[in-house]
Amino acid sequence: MKLSNFKIKLLRTFTAAFAVASFWSCSDKVDSSNLFVFEGETVANYLEDTEGYSMFSQLTKRVKTGRKTDSRVYSLLAARGNYTVFAPSDKAVQQFIDSVYEKNNYSLDSITYEMAEYIVRNAIIDNQDQKGLKTTDFVIGALETRSLDDRYIMISFDTLNAKTVVVVNEKSRIENPDVECSNGYIQGVDRVLQPSNDKLPDLIKGAPNMKIFSRLLEETGFADSMNLVRDEDYEVNHAEYGPNLDKTAQIPNPDHRYYGFTAFVETDSVFMEQWGVSAPDYRNDVFVNWQSVLSVIKEQCLKVYPGATAEDLKDPNNAVHQFVAYHLVPARMSWEKMVIHMVEMGYGFSNPNNLTIDCHEYYETMGGYRRLMKISEGRQTDGKRINRHCTYDRDTYDELFVDREGVRILPDNGKVANNALNGFYYPIDNILVYDDDVPGVVLNERIRWDFSSLFSELISNGLRRIKDAGQHAVPNDYFERMDVSDESWLVYLPYHGPYSQCNYQADEMNIRGQYDLTFRLPPVPFEGTWQFRICAPCNAGFGMAQFYLGKEKYNLQAIGLPVDLRLPLSNPSIGWEPDDDDPEVTRQIDKNMLNHGYIKPPRHDGISRNGAPVTESMRNSTTYRANLRVRKIVWTGNMKPEETMYLRVKSVLTNPFACFLLDYMEWVPKNVYNGVEEEDQW
Repeated sequence: MKLSNFKIKLLRTFTAAFAVASFWSCSDKVDSSNLFVFEGETVANYLEDTEGYSMFSQLTKRVKTGRKTDSRVYSLLAARGNYTVFAPSDKAVQQFIDSVYEKNNYSLDSITYEMAEYIVRNAIIDNQDQKGLKTTDFVIGALETRSLDDRYIMISFDTLNAKTVVVVNEKSRIENPDVECSNGYIQGVDRVLQPSNDKLPDLIKGAPNMKIFSRLLEETGFADSMNLVRDEDYEVNHAEYGPNLDKTAQIPNPDHRYYGFTAFVETDSVFMEQWGVSAPDYRNDVFVNWQSVLSVIKEQCLKVYPGATAEDLKDPNNAVHQFVAYHLVPARMSWEKMVIHMVEMGYGFSNPNNLTIDCHEYYETMGGYRRLMKISEGRQTDGKRINRHCTYDRDTYDELFVDREGVRILPDNGKVANNALNGFYYPIDNILVYDDDVPGVVLNERIRWDFSSLFSELISNGLRRIKDAGQHAVPNDYFERMDVSDESWLVYLPYHGPYSQCNYQADEMNIRGQYDLTFRLPPVPFEGTWQFRICAPCNAGFGMAQFYLGKEKYNLQAIGLPVDLRLPLSNPSIGWEPDDDDPEVTRQIDKNMLNHGYIKPPRHDGISRNGAPVTESMRNSTTYRANLRVRKIVWTGNMKPEETMYLRVKSVLTNPFACFLLDYMEWVPKNVYNGVEEEDQW
């Protein structure tokens, strides 16, 4: 039997990637030894007893729940839980295995165990404490919870016979929707779910409408640098469990440490329409007119990056290299978590599509220049936008005047997969460049970073804003940009649920113990005087910290006196008082706090109860006053974009259970904190 190149590649995936310890494996922490089986039609019952799903049911009895157990997936689906199962019909399973082996009516019993894993694990989501998903829960993009195979499942919509149908992973249609079982929902699909096993550069290369950008990735060397998938040392050496907040129990560490990448990609038509590039002429996999295409791109890039003089496309000082670098983020960002919506004013997470005020995320791009990218989304932005700039109403935060619409990001590439083994790519509707207006206008503002967006490992491994609102242990050496002492331990706390907590974006990182941590700060966009601020919890459960700052990671200078994070808001050293009906009185309260080095929490956020819209700003909350987290000014001084700065935080108390909170930080330029107009409250 002679197989096509595609089939050979797929079979190699089954016999290599999956055979070596199930490359993308479900968590081995599933406790299948104590599964509670109960009355009522479970997912397992339905699949077994319903005509048309016997083949998939048979496969669930064959596939194990993990490498370290003999329990089968069937037992999992017969037990208490909350599952979403994209079950392929018998016809779909047969068509799939026939297509792989290129033989009609190929025996299900003859397929490899690895192929059985592929079919089963990619089809099942364990929603844990959350309910299984109905079609009414689906929105365009990746589902928030990954499959048992640790892959994101992509959702889109199409029209068939004048009816809207849900499309899963670009090709599989839901034909039997919302079958409710006692432990979840079955979504019957007409094709086996087939997530791509290509790495991101290869997936872009396979897209028929991205020939130019794909070639640019190769020529600049970024295609080679985006081939990492998983830290194999972590697989072997990491501890399975770590301590909880108070060291009274052991909680799971992340199963894996995946690398990840995101690319924002102009289609060939965008290059043609906006830069006058010729249409790619591909013959027998040869880009015949590449040199003429490259010549135009070089010319356009030099207009944007005139100081880039290097001829070598792999040189960071080359204009084309800089152009490509600014499209790449070293984190695997799914669509729904690219911009976090959770606790902004007016928003309720029970109705996630009802966006309110603009939310912003800042990311460092790849390449030698560590340039920043701003992504915005709100009810007025018409989707997600890169480097949008507008004037806001200082009272309502409505957009008043948009002088730069920003590059629009598209959630998918139509029927072409954009979910790679190690990342995502997203088409964009305009040429993306880092011109002078990006640092000078777009980023000439208060830049607020949620700490979870700084740690790409949280993003790439699906931990950021995970719906499991419990405690999540993180090994001390998990983050590339942060060093943590042996006397400390890390716990990540997402607050996605009935009580969203008083945190920016409803999550936080706790560093517990006799803490001593050092992390690399994000860059500033332009040289000038900048103010560095960090969230201060004002809670008796937190410690006292000395801050250090500098360019030499292991030789940092102490800045200021230790900061007592335990002081209540009412302490005269902080001076918080609620806003007054008289704006002048409020302004004086703000000035008094500022004189002590403190600023009220942002007006942007509040607390969501039971998913209802946020109505009370954390800036002035009296209801949640005990948990208000003000901003502490740590340092003010000159910064340059090319400088790499480090911050060290060290406990000055002798307390093996001290706590330091990483919630959010701010870089604020002088023209904002000391400008003609006073800084806005948002």
